[in-house]
Amino acid sequence: MALIVILLGINYYLAQNYTIMAPGITVDLKEIVTVENGIKHKEGSIFLTAVSSRTLNIPLFIYAAIDPYTDIERKEDVIPAGWDINQYMEYMKRWMEESQKIAEVVALRKAGYNPQILGDGAQVVEIMPESPANGKLMPQDVIIKVDGEKVNLADEVVKKVSSHKVGDIVKFEIVREGKTITVSIPTIESKTEKGKAIVGIYITTLNWKPNLPLKIEIDTGDIGGPSAGSMLTLEILNQLSKEDLTKGKKIAGTGTISLDEQIGEIGGAKQKVRAAARDGAQIFFVPVNNAEDAKKAAKGLDIEIVPVSTLDDMLNYLKELK
Repeated sequence: MALIVILLGINYYLAQNYTIMAPGITVDLKEIVTVENGIKHKEGSIFLTAVSSRTLNIPLFIYAAIDPYTDIERKEDVIPAGWDINQYMEYMKRWMEESQKIAEVVALRKAGYNPQILGDGAQVVEIMPESPANGKLMPQDVIIKVDGEKVNLADEVVKKVSSHKVGDIVKFEIVREGKTITVSIPTIESKTEKGKAIVGIYITTLNWKPNLPLKIEIDTGDIGGPSAGSMLTLEILNQLSKEDLTKGKKIAGTGTISLDEQIGEIGGAKQKVRAAARDGAQIFFVPVNNAEDAKKAAKGLDIEIVPVSTLDDMLNYLKELK
């Protein structure tokens, strides 16, 4: 009886404090992306890859201990303090929606169209407990300038902050209850992306105003986060192209995409590589900063890892495919 009580106590402690990250699903994007007047090429495929995140328990702890591609993470490093899993998933779904809109704009511009995407700035959703922004920024604040430059979208704020070195001072101009305020905040290092400068805030774009010349439908279901942006862009471009960009191959990948076509680093690279290889992908595009982890995960697998930093890097690679 005492042993059962102890095991239940351990199980409760693990569930309250830890989560695991394991290889998740892959999705053939032509099944969930439809571009008006676009072509869904039959031979090749472009895959979205995802990480499976689950609450830790004793059986999963044992599994993670013997599987090098399953990581145990403290919940506080993944989910904001005071949030439950439902709040976090809703926030990540909003980021997925933002990445979809950016992918649509970037792809349409690349294809020769003139789409517009505007917002009213980046609204602060939550501030991390260890953030130097505590006492300077508040939930509902709207960031309208970073380092004196106007920002319309949350993506622009993230890009400008991450262009700094860890420890640099970033100047934010915000609107709070109708008043404009300027605050200076030092950056800290991201816990999940080594060397990346952040200020420890959760933000979303306020009042999206997309104006697209073509209708694009994307249904990612419950998949959240911005890391599918690069692959969504590639799928939209493929449907806008008369020729199959994949040359009939199965291509997977990961990486955020910004309005200036830069591919940004992500979390869970090794889990995504394993998922892609498991489901038959032959090529895997990965952000340059995640390439080392991806190559280690691909060791012994029949999949080619291709580090990229821009959309053109992916397109140029595909042009050379035989």
